[in-house]
Amino acid sequence: MFRIAICDDNIEDLSNIVSLVENYQSMQREPGNIQFTAFHNAVDFISAMESGQQYQVVLLDILMPHMTGMDVAKELRRFNQDIKIIFMTSSPEYAVESYAVNAYYYALKPIWKDKLFLLLDQVIEEMEDTSSLGFLVKSKSGLTRISIRSLEFAEIIGRTIAYHLTDGTVIEAVGSLQELEKEIFSESCFVKPHRSYIVNMEHIHTIQQRQIKMQSSAWVPLAKANSKAVKAEYIAFSFKE
Repeated sequence: MFRIAICDDNIEDLSNIVSLVENYQSMQREPGNIQFTAFHNAVDFISAMESGQQYQVVLLDILMPHMTGMDVAKELRRFNQDIKIIFMTSSPEYAVESYAVNAYYYALKPIWKDKLFLLLDQVIEEMEDTSSLGFLVKSKSGLTRISIRSLEFAEIIGRTIAYHLTDGTVIEAVGSLQELEKEIFSESCFVKPHRSYIVNMEHIHTIQQRQIKMQSSAWVPLAKANSKAVKAEYIAFSFKE
């Protein structure tokens, strides 16, 4: 999941950026994997971060009353070194200072669609490069690397594991869920709702009484004995994310 925070005290500018991000979101292959939250003032944004909200990038105005964007960035760096800060401003005077807070980019208003889309593409690509964890499976077509992010769920059919990927591909390989668990359960995004299934919680759409609907619209059974634990794990994972 890629989460964006937008913080600008100017309603017109904020609405413009929100519209652009919504447009960018709609153009993605999986729009649900990109979420954003808009903040009209810096205090609310900092409060959200301090309460545990996580964002990968913030589109941050500099010239705001009470607490400038530069002040926000300095405060932000106290507890989050990884978030990408993209400054948005009508003045170039803070460009040098932006290096002190390790800003990702310094953009002069007005913010244009092509430039913003390119920046977001770059951020997402860099994130995928640094989080490209995965594992190798031996299928009929040979060795295949499956990335953690692309695995929606896996199911065991006899002695074969079917790996269902987010792009609709299904890769079959000989193995057991026990072996797969050892391979991937160090990643906190996986849960086992049924003895024959492992699910990536990143790609859950909804959890019902006895089944889980994935973002691809596939259905995964949820064993009665596992229902309470799975729902608790999913809630904890969602808040952590």
